[in-house]
Amino acid sequence: MNAGAAQVWFIAGTVVAMLGAGVHALLALIDTVRPTFFAPIESSIRQGMDGSGVRLVRIFGRSDARPSMWRVWLGINIGIGLGVFGFALLSLLIATHDFKLVERIDALRPLSIAFPAAFFALSLRFWFYLPALISATATACFAVATVVSA
Repeated sequence: MNAGAAQVWFIAGTVVAMLGAGVHALLALIDTVRPTFFAPIESSIRQGMDGSGVRLVRIFGRSDARPSMWRVWLGINIGIGLGVFGFALLSLLIATHDFKLVERIDALRPLSIAFPAAFFALSLRFWFYLPALISATATACFAVATVVSA
């Protein structure tokens, strides 16, 4: 119906996701030099994580404890931030360059809703309120864009 409004809502969803993911990756990167944001409250836990390997590494033939659980934890958090940022950036580029492409490719709009919705579900189950709020907002923006463009 209103392609301009749909485009604005779609872009809003990408911006929300990019900001949340960018901050997430940045805070995890800071933790690589000064454990602060994703570090356990009890410092002994982080020391234990740093001194312990990952069982999965042993399953595939390495016997030493590297990478440490702490390094894996930081890598996962940096990777999540970069992955969501990349998804949102690609969506933003498509939406700003040729929004008709978003409307023509049938799978793009449901995918743009499903991706942050999955993070919303993860947030509710495993994380805390801020990632839930960010992912719910992005999901809602993409959903409104889909309804408005139909």
